[in-house]
Amino acid sequence: MDLSILIPVYNSEKIIDDLVKEIIGSVSDIKLVNSYEIILINDCSIDNGWEKIKFLSKKFKFVKGINLAQNFGQHNAIMAGI
Repeated sequence: MDLSILIPVYNSEKIIDDLVKEIIGSVSDIKLVNSYEIILINDCSIDNGWEKIKFLSKKFKFVKGINLAQNFGQHNAIMAGI
């Protein structure tokens, strides 16, 4: 894996699609990156963010999701992704 992108997600259901699309476009412009993954860490969102993450992980093989059981905060969510 050339690149891993970790993103903590909290109540961001409405923007996750656009975020993933923007990342795909940006990473495809980088010639040195042959493979990458996007890891979306749901920090116990109260919206349908986790459902959106599951949908994207089925749609794109390079998108992975982690669902935290409670809200641990941004930094701890990133640590869970690492």
